[in-house]
Amino acid sequence: MKKLLFAIPVLALALAGCVKDEPFVNPEPDPTPTPPTPSVDAKIVFNEFDCQNKKIELYNTGDSEVDMTGWILSKDGTEWEIPASRGKIAAKGFAVFTGKSDGTTDPTFGLSGTKGFLMVLKDKGGKEIDTVVNTSDRDGGIVAIEDGKSWGRKTDGASEWVIFDTPSIGASNDSGVAPEPEGRVCINEVNCGTKEFEIYNGTSKAVDIAGYTFTKDGKDAWTVPAGKGNIPAKGYLVFVAKNSDPNEGPAFGLSGTKGFILCMYKSDDTSDANLVDKIDNSATAETFKTVEDGKSLGRKTDGADEWVIFDTPTLGSANK
Repeated sequence: MKKLLFAIPVLALALAGCVKDEPFVNPEPDPTPTPPTPSVDAKIVFNEFDCQNKKIELYNTGDSEVDMTGWILSKDGTEWEIPASRGKIAAKGFAVFTGKSDGTTDPTFGLSGTKGFLMVLKDKGGKEIDTVVNTSDRDGGIVAIEDGKSWGRKTDGASEWVIFDTPSIGASNDSGVAPEPEGRVCINEVNCGTKEFEIYNGTSKAVDIAGYTFTKDGKDAWTVPAGKGNIPAKGYLVFVAKNSDPNEGPAFGLSGTKGFILCMYKSDDTSDANLVDKIDNSATAETFKTVEDGKSLGRKTDGADEWVIFDTPTLGSANK
């Protein structure tokens, strides 16, 4: 009996200890790790291939510029690293690389329109950004790309690939239809009263026209000096004619009543083979238009074929 009486206090003490304990609470879980930020790199895709000219076009489907410096272009396992000088690709813009080069600014490998190829684009961390399979392993086999044609996405960045009868490397894909004048560098507007003329860069990347030569009426050649020819993508460059300083503009003028023929050549060789653009507003031309002071003569919209008179000149900005 004594043993039983001793056990009862011990049990009471144990129960009392349980009542005093704090209730069990599950420990807070470790914070959920922040997932890695999706790379903007994935917005760059292969867009078109011209095997005859060994050209590879990339397209930036995103809304911001991407720097591809250090990225890898690979063809059939042969890799080439994109240098800083060729790394930037504008939003909704294109980057074109030409194969069979010395590897400094373009890859050493070429492209076969008959044997096919496996093209891979990797970021500098080694992540595959885009892959195009045009080998015997492809469903349907190798797509033959004849000389004078190209193989590209039906529209920029689309999933469907088609053969283009007219390559559009460096410009928008449009189901095989050659791109409109937008996408070129051209004479865009002339203000005879102020002796100014505007050059428009309709391409998706900056260009430098230093070394280009302008003539008026087939003479008075003026070559754009170094440092004076930079034009941003979709941008403008305005020169002032009737200039006494050849570093700033040509010595020739531009008459709004007598007319003119203004030509732009890609070098100081002013032969037809080097002609980039020409506007014939000579007095004998069927399309001659008098350009009054305070008005200008320009393309109806930037890079378009039709020329119109603007009551309010827009040199240095969009024609509209």
